[in-house]
Amino acid sequence: MLRFWRNPEYVRHVRAELRAPRAITAALVVLVICALVALSCWGSERNDLRQFFRLFHLWLLGVQYIVLGFWCASACGQAISRERELKTYDFLKTTRLTSAELMVGKILGTPIMGYFVVGCSLPISILAGFLGGYAAGTLLWAYALLLVFALFLSLLSLWLSMLLEKSSSAAVALLILLPMGWALSFAYSPFPGFGAISIFPAIFSIYKVGAEILRAKPTLFGMTTSFEVLTMLVYAALGAWFVLMLVRNLKKDREQIRHLSRWQAVGFGAFLNVLFYAFLDPKQLGANMDAGHLYPGIVASLAMGLNGLVLFAVGLATLTPHERLKVWWRRRSAGEERYFSESGLPWPWLVATALVAYALLLAEAAGLRGAIPLDRWHLGFAALELLTVLIFTTRDILFLQWCDLTHMKRPLVKGFLYLCLYYVSVSIIGGVISIGSDARGSLLFQLFTPFGIFSPEVAALGARPGLYIGMGLQLLIILGILKAIVDRLRAPATVTAASAA
Repeated sequence: MLRFWRNPEYVRHVRAELRAPRAITAALVVLVICALVALSCWGSERNDLRQFFRLFHLWLLGVQYIVLGFWCASACGQAISRERELKTYDFLKTTRLTSAELMVGKILGTPIMGYFVVGCSLPISILAGFLGGYAAGTLLWAYALLLVFALFLSLLSLWLSMLLEKSSSAAVALLILLPMGWALSFAYSPFPGFGAISIFPAIFSIYKVGAEILRAKPTLFGMTTSFEVLTMLVYAALGAWFVLMLVRNLKKDREQIRHLSRWQAVGFGAFLNVLFYAFLDPKQLGANMDAGHLYPGIVASLAMGLNGLVLFAVGLATLTPHERLKVWWRRRSAGEERYFSESGLPWPWLVATALVAYALLLAEAAGLRGAIPLDRWHLGFAALELLTVLIFTTRDILFLQWCDLTHMKRPLVKGFLYLCLYYVSVSIIGGVISIGSDARGSLLFQLFTPFGIFSPEVAALGARPGLYIGMGLQLLIILGILKAIVDRLRAPATVTAASAA
């Protein structure tokens, strides 16, 4: 797998994309663009040769990041979905290539023209950087980061392409690059490390520009680090999870895709929680509620709220295809399976993920107890917040699992849209009711959404009975959904028994 230049999938793309006439034309176009950029920079800095080369290098570097980033995102974003549309993906799945070899061939081969274009401009940009006075270490960091950035975008885009039946290259590129740009705002927050998901803080740090962004130093487990190092680590860690999901599912049909095993999904939830606490700057915390520090109780509530998204992601990763779920039900009825099974229902694994998340909160509070008393974290109320989020997330994931057992087309997509319609409807109705009475609007949110627990008015465990009534109501709904799922699973056996009689 490491000798990618012998990978048949990689060789196929190289031969198709880098034919001699096309490669020569691309190289000439690159040289023309470099000349035009040089002329533009010369018009701005003709009086200072050193500044000219600096400006020329930075412009070329920016173009290289944009071109290679969009090329990798767009090419890999339709690498599999396009094969499905052309009815050629089955040929790849039946070859002797393993999923890992197929992944390497796609990631390195599909955007090969983008790498070639950047490679043609690379000697010019490096020479301009040296003539502009930049050190070799600066240039090495800049282009090492470019390579890691391109590989991470390729992995993420290929993963999306594996999920989508049809995809647009521009849509996939925007879907990936826009959130990465939005992550720049975290550089100013108490979690500056999350800004490392964006490529801009690392580039600004390498070239010592953007003083406003570099004012906040990222931390990793309380240790100050640099954005370029942290960006490398974040891309490597997240990329490893996407590699795992691709290797598990790349040669499977869309209906049989299971991104992670059950324990891997729990580990992924723990990993996201560890990132949250690793990027928290402890110097931003204060034992009292003052304007200059972040109160620990707010951090705990924020962590429990974000775990709603983590639990939903874990739930989606642990949904079971209906054929495997029916087999699990028959084996469980015979006493051969338990609820904690790779083929069972997802709710036990959501509970396990929630327990791990709360254990990590306890570990964070215990680790900082020398500076912040434990009672400032409001751990009891945080447990209630997490329980509320867990109940509502379990209800939603079980609803999606029930949708997958029905005969509707694209059941998970339709089920997700039904959930969106439900939350939008409750939000609109609650907003209208709040016009006449804030208390009634708050009660509606507490009964039918997990957001009521995070209201500023809810400050103590026994302050709002509506919270407990809402959780009880959702537990009844969960039992109803479980009964509907069991009825669906029992249906084939009932029909068979009736036919035999």
